[in-house]
Amino acid sequence: MWRKYTSLERVRRLRNEGRELLGQRILATEKRDGENTSLWLDENREVRISSHNLEDAAKDIQSRMKATPEYPKVVDLLNDEYQGNIIVYGELIKKVSPTRIERRKKYVHWVLFDVYDVDAGRYMPYNWIYQLAYHYKIPIVRIVDEFIPMSEGELFGKIEEAKKWCKRHCREGVVLKDYKNQVFAKEKIDLPKRPKLKQTQTRPEYPPMPEETIIRALMHALDEVGEENWKDKAKAMPVVARHVATEAREHNYNMPRNIYSYYVNMPLETIKAKTINSQQLRNDPK
Repeated sequence: MWRKYTSLERVRRLRNEGRELLGQRILATEKRDGENTSLWLDENREVRISSHNLEDAAKDIQSRMKATPEYPKVVDLLNDEYQGNIIVYGELIKKVSPTRIERRKKYVHWVLFDVYDVDAGRYMPYNWIYQLAYHYKIPIVRIVDEFIPMSEGELFGKIEEAKKWCKRHCREGVVLKDYKNQVFAKEKIDLPKRPKLKQTQTRPEYPPMPEETIIRALMHALDEVGEENWKDKAKAMPVVARHVATEAREHNYNMPRNIYSYYVNMPLETIKAKTINSQQLRNDPK
């Protein structure tokens, strides 16, 4: 039942280098400096305490968690059957933070930052989490910003603004969350600055699709229509356009305007050779 919390990477280390965040509603929440500690109920309805990597957290972490004023409240939350089968994730804040960025605390506390719905297989949206925190009087990470970036410049400009907020409020950094697509990333205040660029586009500005990606789409199209039908434009072109659109959507690139030109001018031998090389790489036991 337990699920390790999503590993957070920097935006540039995401699968598509941050392009997957363009045009999406992004929630930036403060990143607290402590120990990732999650709580959940096992099949016997017993409360379990886990750390970032271990299903059963170390004894000292469990002891600190049970000593917090939040622990009995989280237990009540988990035992409320109305909430369903969930895992609650929070940051266990010690008196002195590991990086010493946060101010010294008088007591150890636990701050909620996410809830995973096991039955739905996804993290719940912030508004739903906030309501839980409010009703059970559990502290929750604050929202730093909420925005819909339409370009890479706007995205990284917003990140820089959030990092300035973190410096003023003694926070380690921010966590960027696209709850709709379940894409999360983090940025810390010790990262290099990026220039803030103002954009006025109403649609995301994706980079052009590389030729290698276009050829991969042609490979998939050739495999679907067959070599005997490749020269039949009426049969091949709709399939080519569909596969190019799929590559653009999956890898966050702009659709090329000259798809037909690639289809007509790309030698069939080149496409077939690429297909063979790709198959050899997949079958290579190394």
